[in-house]
Amino acid sequence: MAARKPERKKSRELNERQRKVLYCIVREYIEKKKPVSSQQVLDVTNIEYSGATIRNDMKKLEHLGYIYQPHTSAGRIPTDKGLRFYFEEMLKLLRETSTPSVEVEVLRMIPLADPEKILTMIGSVLERATKGYVVIEKPNLRNLRIVRVVLTPIAENYMVFSLLTELGVLKTTPMRVEEIPDWRRIEEHLNLVLRGHSVSEILEGKIEYFKGSQFLKLLESIISETRESYIELGFENLLSDDTLDTEDIKGLLEFLSDKRNLKEFLEGSRGEIVVKIGKEIGRKRMEKFAVFSGWYYKDSTPIGAVHLFTSKITKYDTNFRVMEYVLNRLSEYFTTISRR
Repeated sequence: MAARKPERKKSRELNERQRKVLYCIVREYIEKKKPVSSQQVLDVTNIEYSGATIRNDMKKLEHLGYIYQPHTSAGRIPTDKGLRFYFEEMLKLLRETSTPSVEVEVLRMIPLADPEKILTMIGSVLERATKGYVVIEKPNLRNLRIVRVVLTPIAENYMVFSLLTELGVLKTTPMRVEEIPDWRRIEEHLNLVLRGHSVSEILEGKIEYFKGSQFLKLLESIISETRESYIELGFENLLSDDTLDTEDIKGLLEFLSDKRNLKEFLEGSRGEIVVKIGKEIGRKRMEKFAVFSGWYYKDSTPIGAVHLFTSKITKYDTNFRVMEYVLNRLSEYFTTISRR
């Protein structure tokens, strides 16, 4: 999966030495979380130039908006533009040296089991490997094919309606009936008509038999109950991150109070990880965060999304690599189970 890059000019205004200086400043700041001096740049790179040359390079980088100096005589700190530069350079390196990390290898040991358990287990690996907050959208019931319908009488005038989908997702709801009908015959008929069709086909009226029926209303009620269904893990990671304060956390919680906001991150994207850094998120109270977002698929159909929230001072290489592997693994799992 490729990362989606914002439409902006590449840093052609920088020569190779200046690009190396900038990359070093961002990397060192992410590691140490302290302003980076020209001497530090010389100490950790093989740049064979004087300190004066490096300081001139840093002045140019500051003028172009890649770094800034928090106060006189301090080292430099990367801006969002500098972090974006670092991420894109890091991505090139990952593509050239795609060796799995230890964190990624852990994923290979996760067994394939119940879909919700899989999402929770892999989400747990993602939050531990990245020290971030993970929000996973469960598979959208509308996109799933029906495997079986089960009717179960439980009391006088009451039955339980159960819907089993291709991914093992089971939804049940009680229903009141005036009298218990020949429910076995009705169940058999429903399975004959519904098996192999997606929920969206029924809701969109593509199956003539159900137009205007009580069953259609029942199905719509199940969909409305499960529309906002997410797994959330690792929030404590953000609380313990010393680059974030209480106001930052409040801003994130305000944003996530309406999960529909998450769709903004993936609008128009297909098969790619979208990375938003700081001000790119477009929310003033979230300018200290980075967000990694991507779809997971059943065949070529997106069935859910994964979002990773971290401080923007984060290990972009680890985050991106583990995120990419998680999405690929989920897509592989759900595609395989749907074909059984």
